[in-house]
Amino acid sequence: MIIDGFTLFGSWPGLPYEHTVDELISGLERFKVDRACTLSSQGIFFDAAAGNHTTAAICRQNAHLLPIGVADPRMDGVEAVDFCKAQGFRLMALFPASQGWSLRSLTAGAVLRRMAEAGMTLLIEAGGDGDASQVLEATCQLTMPVMLLDVSLRTLTEAMSVLRIRPFTYLSTRLLCGGDTIEFLARELGADRLIFSSRFPISCFSSAFLTATYSSISDADRQAVMGGNMAKLLGLAVPK
Repeated sequence: MIIDGFTLFGSWPGLPYEHTVDELISGLERFKVDRACTLSSQGIFFDAAAGNHTTAAICRQNAHLLPIGVADPRMDGVEAVDFCKAQGFRLMALFPASQGWSLRSLTAGAVLRRMAEAGMTLLIEAGGDGDASQVLEATCQLTMPVMLLDVSLRTLTEAMSVLRIRPFTYLSTRLLCGGDTIEFLARELGADRLIFSSRFPISCFSSAFLTATYSSISDADRQAVMGGNMAKLLGLAVPK
């Protein structure tokens, strides 16, 4: 089973055109991806509530798509978590860098606590210097799983330190495309801490996919990275 842990549809700042749901679905079919976790970029850059409604409607129409909710602590963040929980979402995403707010704020803390109470998995931007450490600080007393997005080779050492301290914390593989990085992380942290994701169609699918698929790790580890780990977080049956 292949599950892409993070995709999205809609527009993106700096890109000249909108990436449609049809583009997302046709790409997943072309690359033979079984399921994809996705969200509407409207929830990041316009309005979280509107984006979550769009995501819920789209995912109801296609069984291959699994919804990711978005919460913005500056505006009805707790309410966004409650809505997504009621709709059956298992994943919530936060975008402090893209939206320009601090994880240290009281409102962010309230949103994180509600996610933990709801038993949801948090996906969060952590690509900048110090971001992963801030995520650790904000979630150290919370037990929900956390997936760090946008970690690159430049910030990998910090992210690895966070994973060694905080259980149930995972790395998106999207930007970990250098040399034997997947092999190194599987050896140092365990393949059970890595989740394949591409941010397709905003970003290139093949670079993330090929790096993870052809890494020199065991078949069992590859199956975990390419879908098994995310399946467990989503409560899906994992094929044997």
